[in-house]
Amino acid sequence: MTRRIVVTVASDGTITAQSTGQPGPACLDDVGLIEQLCPHARTVDSRLTDEYYTTATTDVTDTAFVREEDQP
Repeated sequence: MTRRIVVTVASDGTITAQSTGQPGPACLDDVGLIEQLCPHARTVDSRLTDEYYTTATTDVTDTAFVREEDQP
């Protein structure tokens, strides 16, 4: 999943932002980034999405280790 921050500015000046592609609590790191992107705005509401409650997965490659003394 690609990490994205979507910032929307409405015609009345209201700004909404949503972080996606960053499952689990790591998405909270994006709050500071969003505040840096919009320095004159203030946070009035913040909600966790379903993505926050999902578990991040990591690709693992199978690796075999052989001791030198076991080498032919």
